[in-house]
Amino acid sequence: MYDAYTPKDVAGSLPVEVTCLAFQESNQTVLAGGRAGHLYAYSVSSNRRGGFELSKFCKSFHKKAVQELKVCEREDLLLCVSDGQLMAHRLSDQDFKVETLIHKVKPVQTFARFSPKTSGDLYVIVASRKKLFLFKWGEKDGHKDFIEVALDYNPVFTDTPSSIKCVGEMVFFSVRNEYFSMTMQKDKTARTSSTDDVAPPEAWNGFVTRLLNFNCQPGIVPMIDKRRVAFVRSETVQMTDIWGNRPADGLKDVLTFTEVPMQIVYDSPYLVGMLSNGRVEVLSLFSDVPVQTMKLPKSMRLCNGAKGQVFVASLSDIWLMDTATNLRKNVYHLIQERQFEMAIQLADNSNLIPDDQKIEIKKKAALNLFNQKKFDESFALFGEIKTEVLAILRMFPELLPDGFQKVAAGGVSDMPANDRMRALLALGNYLSEIRTEHAKHIELYNRLRSSGQAKKTDTEEMEKLLLTLRVVDTTLLRCYIKTKPALVDSLIRLQSNACTFEDAKKIVESEGRLRSLFVLYETRKKHEMALDLLIDQSSREDADPFFDDAIQQIVEYLQSLGNSNLPLILKYAKWVLAKNLEAGVQIFTSDETEMARNLNRKAVVEFMKAECPEAMIPYLEHVIFKWEEPASYFHETLLEYYVAKVNSLFKDYVHAFPDDENITRAGDEDGELGIFRKRLLRFLEISHSYSPQTVLLQLAPHAFFEERALILGRLKQHDQALALYVNTLKNVPAAEEYCKLYYNPADDTNSQVYLLLFRALVHPNQHHHHSIPFNADSTPFGSFRDDVSETSTVVNSTSSYQPDVNTAIKILAKYADKIDTIGALNMLPAKTPLRVVFSAINAVIQTTGRQASTRKMEKSVSECAMTKKLERKNRAQSTKIVVTFSSECVVCEKKIAVSAFVRYPDGRLAHLYCHNDVKI
Repeated sequence: MYDAYTPKDVAGSLPVEVTCLAFQESNQTVLAGGRAGHLYAYSVSSNRRGGFELSKFCKSFHKKAVQELKVCEREDLLLCVSDGQLMAHRLSDQDFKVETLIHKVKPVQTFARFSPKTSGDLYVIVASRKKLFLFKWGEKDGHKDFIEVALDYNPVFTDTPSSIKCVGEMVFFSVRNEYFSMTMQKDKTARTSSTDDVAPPEAWNGFVTRLLNFNCQPGIVPMIDKRRVAFVRSETVQMTDIWGNRPADGLKDVLTFTEVPMQIVYDSPYLVGMLSNGRVEVLSLFSDVPVQTMKLPKSMRLCNGAKGQVFVASLSDIWLMDTATNLRKNVYHLIQERQFEMAIQLADNSNLIPDDQKIEIKKKAALNLFNQKKFDESFALFGEIKTEVLAILRMFPELLPDGFQKVAAGGVSDMPANDRMRALLALGNYLSEIRTEHAKHIELYNRLRSSGQAKKTDTEEMEKLLLTLRVVDTTLLRCYIKTKPALVDSLIRLQSNACTFEDAKKIVESEGRLRSLFVLYETRKKHEMALDLLIDQSSREDADPFFDDAIQQIVEYLQSLGNSNLPLILKYAKWVLAKNLEAGVQIFTSDETEMARNLNRKAVVEFMKAECPEAMIPYLEHVIFKWEEPASYFHETLLEYYVAKVNSLFKDYVHAFPDDENITRAGDEDGELGIFRKRLLRFLEISHSYSPQTVLLQLAPHAFFEERALILGRLKQHDQALALYVNTLKNVPAAEEYCKLYYNPADDTNSQVYLLLFRALVHPNQHHHHSIPFNADSTPFGSFRDDVSETSTVVNSTSSYQPDVNTAIKILAKYADKIDTIGALNMLPAKTPLRVVFSAINAVIQTTGRQASTRKMEKSVSECAMTKKLERKNRAQSTKIVVTFSSECVVCEKKIAVSAFVRYPDGRLAHLYCHNDVKI
């Protein structure tokens, strides 16, 4: 035990009986209410001797006994209960003039100040006649008054609440032998349901919860700084958090007085209780043993003063219990007794202890906690006093980088394994917070430096911070490897990680963490090291599962490098292409990022030509079809590889082709030949960036007629292309598709494709080009088997084709609107029977009729539209617009004068530029 408080006289031998106390902190004044209705105010004396002196005395404060006092300094109010009524007095008035009183509620049992955090307004909760009432201090009829606010709560009380305390939006009260809590919430339903312009009345809801039973005089003590509330239960004091739950802050939740206290006040870190026979007992929040017991004759009431002060009153005397007198001695005593928590509390609550001494006390407390193996609390206290990081880390010498190892007192070297692991876990959490704080400071400095606002002192400070951060990150890496391996990679990936590459590499290699080593290489942009590691691990059977798909990892890594690392990409792409062609192509065709899309495509093509020609077609297909590359270089390169591929495949295919094989359409062949001919045909149809003449020279002259036809179409040599479809391939439907592809009524040549198809059917020999190989025994791929030379496919000059008039008539009937009818009919042989031509002529007549009807309808619609336009024009021209010198713009309200203007349908005028800026 020790003397926590020293009693001092404030007032003695008062002529009235003191019934209540209150303290006004702004002017260090204690207010005492008397049974006769008097009010005394004692303030700190201005003379050298100190003490208190009577500063105000109000004999006519009330006619009856003052039962309760509360000071509301911000509102300049002194709230008082006397004769069962709650009244508000002006604190600043010499005579404490009555400002207002609450008429509606009487008798008032007790009251409490309620100040929600959201608004800070002053409310009072009043207990009367088994109910709680809520009033708000606000404007009413031009002056300040208490306005009743609706308060809805459950359940109905069996008696009037006898003690009320408020903490934020929580209200605590007692009814008979039970304590309750009530959560206050503003009722928003009235506001949302209101439809008129009048503001809805304010209302609150209270949600009541039963807390504890008791069988003594009720006592509720808010402990705001600890987020606790204490409840008196006989000799014991039960503490909860503000929600009524058992607190989890590590402090004691039950304290015991030597007897049932009549009143308790909280003065951190003490609970001061008024016992019987004028005894005052002081308990600590950190100990079961009473700190101090003193006797002040006939004392009955307590009141909080400033920090470290408690006022005590008897019937006619007032004392001040002050901790300042013995504070230094008590702090030293507590440190000697290793009660550091109490010592810190007392020091923090006083201005008598210098800041450097407070820090020294906390440092000793932190070391004591560390030695007690309370590592989390220890590091939290070290962090609070901003202890130098190296001083803490020296307790873990094996974790420090080379050159920093210096064992400090209280290290972990001799601790058991379990305790060392707990210490490392706590250290990891502490270092994580420290590195985050240092990284923020460094980032702020970098922003200042980039904007030219950094000072020389800032630069010096940043150098120290960077050195500290390097040590912290290196130590944290070692710590995580031992305690939280899953966080190692995340730490390495941090952009602000200050651990040097050599230190980090040495640490992860010594632990055999190849996965973390790869992350380190990747993060620090050691690309060759990272890729070499992936290649090395890809061939190991005992490799970490992280490297199971090493090829795909290499692909993704190379995809992320970009054009600046193109030589590196090509170097390692060669290895991937040799292992997996498809994966290798993905390096250059990824759509996940813009890196692959922006690579130098010409350099990639040249690389593939030299190292992996097989990858050329899939790469160029992606570039042209997905990325829509327009450059002719890539189109012609792809076409070159297409042609080379189909030429090569065709040589194998034609030798296996039976002599009696029917004509097969391009792309229908078995195997790769069919696949690549389809791709080639698709490319020839959609691409416009290649040279048709060059392709014709590359294609084998004895085959690939569909391809030749498409290329001839690009050259607008439709007669030769259609002759191939009709005469060589015997495929009129394909010829029709060809016509659909190239038909364009706006082009003089392309508009004739259907007529040329008609002519190719009626006069097949007239348009057969001399370079098209054909003989009676030709196959769809030429007339050779073993010899595929051009000499074996020389055209038989006597070969001829039979006209197909019936098919030509069907074409004429089907596409009558796209063919020159007269020109087509003139091509028919003179001996063609009329019944054969009838269907075509009938279709032409119907088409002509439909076209005539369409033109007639278009003419009628055009005439109607023209009529409406003329009517609108005439109406507009008939409108008279008068602009005088007084005419104003409706936008800027300035004169129109001679400016360009706009007239609105309602006759208003506006400047043209005003109309353009603001639409009316």
